[in-house]
Amino acid sequence: MRGPTEVNDLRTAPTIALILLSVLPAAADAQPQTQPAPGTEAMAARLSADKVGDIQPGTYSAGDNLTFSLEAYGDRYLLHFADAPETFVLGMDRVALGGRELKYDTGGTALRVSVWGGMTLYTDSAPGGLPATRVGDYAPPPQAHVTATDLAQALRDETAHLAYTQKLNLKFLAAANSDRTRADAFDTLVNTDLAIDRLAASDPGRAALTRKLETVRLAEAQKPGVTLAGRTLTVRFVPSRGPLGRPSSHAIAAALGKYLSIPEGG
Repeated sequence: MRGPTEVNDLRTAPTIALILLSVLPAAADAQPQTQPAPGTEAMAARLSADKVGDIQPGTYSAGDNLTFSLEAYGDRYLLHFADAPETFVLGMDRVALGGRELKYDTGGTALRVSVWGGMTLYTDSAPGGLPATRVGDYAPPPQAHVTATDLAQALRDETAHLAYTQKLNLKFLAAANSDRTRADAFDTLVNTDLAIDRLAASDPGRAALTRKLETVRLAEAQKPGVTLAGRTLTVRFVPSRGPLGRPSSHAIAAALGKYLSIPEGG
């Protein structure tokens, strides 16, 4: 038989439990909450972003007098340096901490963009990079109309140009029967000329070009690319794909350099 004290203790226990349950949440709320470090939420938002739009198209300035433009092109970008004839198509890769790298069709880095939007341009003359700043919008110029006469004259001009500047005797050929094809053949000619100039800038390169190359043929095809058969270089382009349908001067130079066994950088 329980005594009076034991009965009172048992009756009081549920009351104490209820009091404790009502106090515990309040005590938990009173504990100091860990706050995110300043800027963490903004960093998380940027890191979770999955948009090409993080890179803003426009006109940019880098270094003392270098100007270039970026134009969105599907999931890629078009890079064009002021006072230069070539337009590069850049693919995009993700890098550490949510940054982006824009790369040439050879895999070389053209631009690096940090998670905060800071941009760095990489060039042959500045391999360590130059900070780039957006200075305005960019409106691409209308595509020039290229007639059969224009293309034929351009082919002759390139032959004369390389003969005069590099002492190379090369013959340029192209078959193009429509305005679209002629325009792309012209742009492919520009890229090819720049590639040959790039290789001919070194003595080993100029010597290999002189010995092993005689004809440059621009050909419409189902897939862009570069091949060398005998002493004839064929550069293939795909008019229906626009800038994506032709190899860049970097890609042409890299492929031709391997065919001719020209050492890199020399």
